[in-house]
Amino acid sequence: MAEARQARGITSRKALADLMQRAASTVIRWEEGETAPEPAALTELASVLRLPEDFFLTARREGSGLSFFRSFAGALRGDRLSQQVRLAWLEDVTAVAEHYAHLPEINVPDLLQGRNFRNLRDEDIEAYAQAAREHWGLGLRPILNMVELLERIGVVVASEPMETDQLDGLSRWGSDGRPYVLLASDKQSFSRRQFDAAHELAHLVLHRAVTEEEFVENFKAIEDQAHRFASAFLLPASQFSVEIDTAAIWELERLKARWKVSIKAQIMRLQRLQILDKSSATRLYKIYSAKGYSRREPFDDVWPMQEPTLLADVFKALVDAGQVTKEDLREDLPLFPHDVESLTGLPSGWLSLQAARIVELKPVVTPRDNLGGVRGEVVPIKRSGD
Repeated sequence: MAEARQARGITSRKALADLMQRAASTVIRWEEGETAPEPAALTELASVLRLPEDFFLTARREGSGLSFFRSFAGALRGDRLSQQVRLAWLEDVTAVAEHYAHLPEINVPDLLQGRNFRNLRDEDIEAYAQAAREHWGLGLRPILNMVELLERIGVVVASEPMETDQLDGLSRWGSDGRPYVLLASDKQSFSRRQFDAAHELAHLVLHRAVTEEEFVENFKAIEDQAHRFASAFLLPASQFSVEIDTAAIWELERLKARWKVSIKAQIMRLQRLQILDKSSATRLYKIYSAKGYSRREPFDDVWPMQEPTLLADVFKALVDAGQVTKEDLREDLPLFPHDVESLTGLPSGWLSLQAARIVELKPVVTPRDNLGGVRGEVVPIKRSGD
C-alpha cells in the first residue's frame, strides 16, 4: 500500500489518513500489515489512490534488486519513490504478459564473475563493453536502436514522462529475475535515448551485486562507470577512433548520422580516448554552443523516438489471436487501464475499447442469381431529341 501512496504523490501516511478522514494510526496498521481495511474502507482507499481494489489484494514477490538513479538530491526523493513504484508496477504487468506468452529469453551475461565494482579500471570497463558487444554478436558496427536491443536480450523496457529534468531513467533486476528499465519520455531525443538506454544497460551488467549502502557511498563512481561503459559500448574505440580525421564539428555531425550518438557524447568519448586534449575539447564545446546544439542537435527533429513495443505487441497479439479478451486482461491486470497503457505503450483507451466483432464466413458462397431470384433488367433511357 505504501508504494501505491508514493506513486500518487502522497508522501506520508498522515497525508493519506487526512484524505480519507481516518486516524493516522489506522493507516499505519494497514501499511504494516497488522490489519486489513474493511470492505468500505478498501473501496475508499482504491478511489483515493486511483487503483482497482484488486491491486491491494494481489500478492507480490519480494527480492527485487536495487534501483539505479542519476541523482540522490534530497528534492528528488519523491520523484525517485514514484518512479520506483512505476517500475514495480511494470513487473506486475509483465507477470500477466508472461502468463499468456513466452517473453524473450534473458540474455545478460555476468561479465564481472564476482569481481567487485570498486576494482574496475578504465581499461576494464572498455574490455567489458567490447565483451558485451561480442556476446550479442554486434561486432564493431553502430547500434541503430538501443531500446530494440534491450528488448531482444530479455530486458523489459517502458517509457513514461517523469516530469523532472533530473531523472532520465532507472533500472533494476526484478524479483522475477528479469531486468527492467524505465526511461523518461519528456525532453528526449533519439540520441539522448540511445545513451540513456546504454547507461541503464551498464548498471544491469556491471552493478547487479551492488547494495543500496554501496550505491549511496559510491554514487559518483558508479555513475561514472555507467557513463564510461555506455560510451565505450556505443562507440567502440578500435573502430570509432579510425573514423576520426579532423575532429571538426562538421565531421562529428557526419559521424552522428552513422553512429546515432550525440555530438556532445562524441566529444566526451574523444577526450577519454585521448584523441582530443582539454583545450581542443573546450574549443569544440564553444562551437557546439554557438551553433545552438545545446538546445537541439542535427537530426533530433528528424529521427523518430525509439519506443519499447514488447508488452504492447504481446497484448495485441493475444487479443488478435482470440486467446484472451480485453475484458479478461482488465480482470487479470491489477492496475487501471490507463496505467497499463502508459507502462506498455498501448494506445490510450485500447484496453477499454471493444475488440472488433469476428464474423465467420460461409465456406462456399453461391451467387444470388442461382437461388431462384429474379435478375434485374437494364432499361435504356432515351434522351430527348434521340
